Amino acid sequence: KNVIDPENIINEYGADSVRLFILSDSPPEKDVQWSEQGMVSSYKFVQKLWMLHLKIKNKISKEKNQTPDDLELDKFTNQLVYKITNNLESFSYNVIIANMYETYNFLIKYIEKDINSKDLLDNYKKILTVFSPIIPHLTNECMLDIGSNEKLNWPSVNKEYLKNESIDYV
Repeated sequence: KNVIDPENIINEYGADSVRLFILSDSPPEKDVQWSEQGMVSSYKFVQKLWMLHLKIKNKISKEKNQTPDDLELDKFTNQLVYKITNNLESFSYNVIIANMYETYNFLIKYIEKDINSKDLLDNYKKILTVFSPIIPHLTNECMLDIGSNEKLNWPSVNKEYLKNESIDYV
């Protein structure tokens, strides 16, 4: 009887938090090392993603500005789609979780800028789509909350955005 009842954990933290914890803990070929602290941090990250969603929704609904499309957001989203697609194909789920944290850190700073709300909405839908295999309930709720109930199609990668124009030398 060396098992943890997933039903109790799901009732306490939610299914997305449990999925996030299990996938972030280790590669699929290794056993999951269960920890209460890891479960709590996954739950908190899902909550942070929801708060980010509310900020993005507020930004989209408030600002109807027509600033030019921002290449930085388009490039970041395109590179994210490319990374997550490759990581899904190679079963590197823990790397996808790292990509999700990276995306959160990028977006929390990015939404403070003056941005094109249509461009933000389009890119946000793509981000939610690539997050959906990991946290399907949250992404579905976010999509419905922004008024998008269309069928999800995996975003395509624009190879032009994968090129880096600058190289950092040490």
